[in-house]
Amino acid sequence: MPLPHPLLTWPIFCFALWLNLISQSTCSAAEVFVAFWNVENLFDTKDDPAVEGDEEFTPTATKEWSAERLEIKLDNLARVISKMNQGRGPDVLGLCEIENRVVVEMLVAKLKPLKRDYHILHKDSKSSRGIDCALIHDAKLTQLANPVRFVDMSDFSTRDVVEAKLQTQNRPFTVMVNHWPSQMSTQEQRNKVATKVRSRLNELLKQDPQTDVMLMGDFNEMPGSPAVGKTLGTWGDSKSLRPGIFFNSMWKLHSEGENGTYVYNNRWEVLDQMIFSPGMLDGRGVNWVPDSSQPLKEDFMLFKARNQKSIPRPSRSYSGDKFHADGYSDHLPVFCRLSVN
Repeated sequence: MPLPHPLLTWPIFCFALWLNLISQSTCSAAEVFVAFWNVENLFDTKDDPAVEGDEEFTPTATKEWSAERLEIKLDNLARVISKMNQGRGPDVLGLCEIENRVVVEMLVAKLKPLKRDYHILHKDSKSSRGIDCALIHDAKLTQLANPVRFVDMSDFSTRDVVEAKLQTQNRPFTVMVNHWPSQMSTQEQRNKVATKVRSRLNELLKQDPQTDVMLMGDFNEMPGSPAVGKTLGTWGDSKSLRPGIFFNSMWKLHSEGENGTYVYNNRWEVLDQMIFSPGMLDGRGVNWVPDSSQPLKEDFMLFKARNQKSIPRPSRSYSGDKFHADGYSDHLPVFCRLSVN
């Protein structure tokens, strides 16, 4: 049988080649693993004369906060962080209750086996307790698009908000790390902080109504509370958001009531939350992956009391002045996934 003429087979060959190229170039959206953790009083062992609230975390104070105990604490935190993202560690990690950059550097050093290029974003704030927020990110995957900003909260003697505009695959998104005044403070104080954060969000939305912004942190209020719900302007149903309202991805966990991030009065509360601008739900740029927000809750991270009526809860480093070598934090970390289209 004679072979077909090359000019006849060429269109078939080109079509097959085209299909192969299309199949190779069509890939699913990449993902970024983002986490946040209130690590419960990660202090160094030195007394900072400029800070009144750090003396209890020194070797000679009642807590006997020694270099050995700090090392145990760092090892425990690193164990949990290293388990995130199927053992790869987080791409972006927000932290709160850290005293200074030094302790964050010590924690990052413990994460070296992950082979990440973690960069630290931090500034000392005028918190009355001498604790701050910080952000670490893998610079191989996410790059700092603009100089880091800090929303100044010195008027309220609480932690500054870390604001970082990152980009991945040339897609920008802004991350804001929060730690609002505790429940020992007043509702008015949290409302004032929420108002200031909302003012900054309005500035970002004015520049671009579809901007990709996520807030994460320990808000010290539940998703439906006045400061988080009304003052900040958030809601828990992504399909019924009014213009300018942000989506609180932890609302579902809160409404179910069976789990949370912190235990108070033998009941789970959702104080640690991840909140997203409408632009992170529009299918363009960087987007929140639906149903990906949840706490990291491993069995070894929980304390189980002998009292059968006491529910398991996050295993903390200290109970009063008693140190627990098997403790991690009184909060569970939370995480989510972002898709990059």
